[in-house]
Amino acid sequence: MEPKPNWKFWKKKKSPKPTTSSLSTPAGTSAASVPAPVAASATPVETNSTISPIVNNQTVQNSVVATDDSPPSNLPEQHACLPSRPCVSKTEAWLSRATLFLTFTKSVAEGVGLTPLKAACEGVVSLLEAVQAVQNNRSAWNELVLAIKTHLDTFEQQLGQVGISDILEEVESSLKGPIEDYLNDVTDLLANILAESGITEADIKDNKLTISVLVQRIGTTKLEAGVINDYRLRLQTAQSKIMQSLILYIASSVGNSKDDAVLARLQFTKPSNISRPRECVKGTRTDILAKCKEWSLNEDTPNILWIKGHPGGGKSAIASSLVNELEIKKKRLGSSFFFQRQNAIAMTTPALWRTVAYDLARHPTIRKSLAAEMKKEEIDLETPNIDVLFQQLIQGPLTKIEDIPIEQSPIVVIDALDECGGLDSQRSKDRKDLIRTLDSWSKLPRNFKLIVTSREESDIARLFSRTQPHTIELSTGEKTDMQSKEDIQSFLRIEFQTITERYPESLSADWPGSKIIEDLAVKAGGLFIWASTAIKLIEAGEPEEQLKQALSGKGTGDMNSLYVQVIKMSFPSPSIQVVQNLLSVVGTIIVAKEPMRLSAVAQLLSIAKPVAEHICTGLQSVMESKEELRFRHQSFVDFLLDPGSDASNLSISLGKAHEALASRCLKIMRNELRFNIGTIESSYTLNDEIPGLESWLEKCISPHLLYASRFWTTHLEEASPSPEILDDVRYFLRNQFLFWLEVISLHQLVNGGVVILLVLLRWLKRHCLEDLIALASDMPRFITHFNTLILQSVPHIYLSALPFVPKQSWIAKEYGPRYPNTLKIEEGGDQKWLATLNILSGHNGDVLSVGWSADGQRIVSGSYDKTVRIWDVTTGQQQGSLLDGHNDWVESVAFSPDGRRIVSGSIDQTVRIWDVETGKQHGPSLEGHNGWVQSVAFSPDGRRIVSGSYDKTVRIWD
Repeated sequence: MEPKPNWKFWKKKKSPKPTTSSLSTPAGTSAASVPAPVAASATPVETNSTISPIVNNQTVQNSVVATDDSPPSNLPEQHACLPSRPCVSKTEAWLSRATLFLTFTKSVAEGVGLTPLKAACEGVVSLLEAVQAVQNNRSAWNELVLAIKTHLDTFEQQLGQVGISDILEEVESSLKGPIEDYLNDVTDLLANILAESGITEADIKDNKLTISVLVQRIGTTKLEAGVINDYRLRLQTAQSKIMQSLILYIASSVGNSKDDAVLARLQFTKPSNISRPRECVKGTRTDILAKCKEWSLNEDTPNILWIKGHPGGGKSAIASSLVNELEIKKKRLGSSFFFQRQNAIAMTTPALWRTVAYDLARHPTIRKSLAAEMKKEEIDLETPNIDVLFQQLIQGPLTKIEDIPIEQSPIVVIDALDECGGLDSQRSKDRKDLIRTLDSWSKLPRNFKLIVTSREESDIARLFSRTQPHTIELSTGEKTDMQSKEDIQSFLRIEFQTITERYPESLSADWPGSKIIEDLAVKAGGLFIWASTAIKLIEAGEPEEQLKQALSGKGTGDMNSLYVQVIKMSFPSPSIQVVQNLLSVVGTIIVAKEPMRLSAVAQLLSIAKPVAEHICTGLQSVMESKEELRFRHQSFVDFLLDPGSDASNLSISLGKAHEALASRCLKIMRNELRFNIGTIESSYTLNDEIPGLESWLEKCISPHLLYASRFWTTHLEEASPSPEILDDVRYFLRNQFLFWLEVISLHQLVNGGVVILLVLLRWLKRHCLEDLIALASDMPRFITHFNTLILQSVPHIYLSALPFVPKQSWIAKEYGPRYPNTLKIEEGGDQKWLATLNILSGHNGDVLSVGWSADGQRIVSGSYDKTVRIWDVTTGQQQGSLLDGHNDWVESVAFSPDGRRIVSGSIDQTVRIWDVETGKQHGPSLEGHNGWVQSVAFSPDGRRIVSGSYDKTVRIWD
């Protein structure tokens, strides 16, 4: 006998003899429910007849389908005819049940975000459907075998995908093993049948296998009944194991779904106006995308790729394209984050790493680690200590999957690093935090990949000079390479095609011609933003005339000249009023702390909506205005902020823009804040019990009033104390403080309200406005003292907070007499605010030592619980995680003069130094004392430490 071919696909069995007299029915099934058998015929099968290959005890020839549970007998000598009406075989029932179960499991896997298991289930479902299709359509076996082989290869590959092994550790029985056993058993059976029938793999591949040949060969196959029955039992056992494993996996998935609520806290609530930048036009930037892909699969390259270039060079489009090119979150673990300067208040460094952690939690091992830590409340998502947050959310979890293959390893894309921090850029805490965490990423294993795009600004250049990333520089200006020029020409052709379609009668299909397109590409100087802005300019008016203006600019890649053309074309010979309105609208969009719709900007600036719309329409080449207003590219903002630009008469002063917006915020609050702004009918109703609270708030509090209430002191801090602004501040303090609290209460911004007022107090002190300082000083105390009450109920600001304000306080004197029909304290009550400004809670043992930072913004404490903690004076909240390292009570703590380090002494006889920013111990413990360390301090220059101990010694440490 010829040896069996070693085929890696499923194999089929021969059918049992058809029964003409009776059928056994499964337990619980009536005989009436089983289709009646059809008698066999001695008529041979014709060439154009069809066959019915099956799994388990299913026929592979034209015969009645067996439906009983008995072992199959030897095959009949003659082929049976097809039944006259269909019968439901056990095989068909098994196929339907298995398909249904795998489909259900696929949906569960999809629900918990486990892509590999979902894909594996899809592969098996497709395979089973192929089996059914062959049976139902009576088509040739070679189609079945080839389909099964294809799906089996895919399925085996999917079983090895990232994360499957981690999931299998959580179930009692291996899912992968039973499925492979089942496939192997079916493979062996089909190989036996085909080998015994003399069918070779070549017959399948060359399509030589006709139905008549197949029937003739299988009809002479001599497989013993015991062999076939053994296969049937093996298949049933393997199937049972698969079902058990899947049930266990689903149970595990249900457990995972309980983690969803915990991990959902990681999610960054992205503002509605934020979307990914446009991708590169198809067929462009292929060389750069290929280089990035090659780097992503090379473990020998640095783990950071820096794509740098001038503004408008197409960095964001490349970053957006890479998300798809690298199949991030599809086939490869990873995440992406696109910074935008105008959304700096929301697009922060903590938001970045929380987003990345949430996306990486698709990997079961990371998911399990993060969920466990968060359930134990070991991770403080609100910590201002970004280094601790990065370690807990990113560095720690990633180290648990260090051995992951490079093609499956995580890859993160961060676009526009230079826009982090908004207008404050390098000066902002967010930007400094991000720079430090990128430095930390560079120390991770090389298979954890990070792509960063940015301009080459000084702080970014210093970072990457230290970390030495793999670098791709986008050439612009005179250095523009031929590939970039060709890519820009491709982009222009596609965009001009769209324009010509709008003018089919006046513009030819190839307008404006290859020569002009080439000239425009040269003028772009490698800057895609130049080409994009030129197209927008041409679209904004009559194409031929607009094209002339775009071509009239000087130099290559000269964005300033192009922006001057945009303004001149949009606002020819503007009046003084138009210029003022233009400066107001543009200045507001630039300095606003969050993007606003056109209507809100118009109301905030108190200008007619048509006027604001006219300005935004004129700027449509450089501005998006369908929803929130924002500039298409930051280079236009840079152009407006540059006093030396060609449009100096339209240049924006940030200080004046902030001052104008502060004045408008104060005016809006003066006009719109009022008593019971939410028309709450009963003091028995708490804020969160108000029906339809969100929609109700939109009716009561306008978007521009909410903006003014949140950000008025942010803009005021940058303003000078003009008489008009001083008058409005004075009016607010003496008349509207409680009305403002209503807005803060309803929008759950009470804790932020303290910070808003502290900014006001700082501004008043800077300008020595003594007559307002005393009243303003009372207000943060009022919020801190009645915090919970204000947060829960607007009416009780007046009913339960105001009556208990100390009688000698400025708030009692200014506001008390205005509400005479509330509670009155006839006797007793506080005369002055308590000396206690705040209570800091968190230690699990006695607090043995405390100290102030030199700037008065932080407090350090040491405790019996062996930990050191840092506290924010303003909020009373702990900063970062606790400083844990001492083995016994912490007896003494102190800040360094610059506030960057903390020294602590302990009963464990050691002195330790801590880094305030990272929360980590700085260097090794200082050992030498033979008794408890009772006292520690820094020298005035911060270069030395002194310690005193029970061992009767004082030691100085360098």
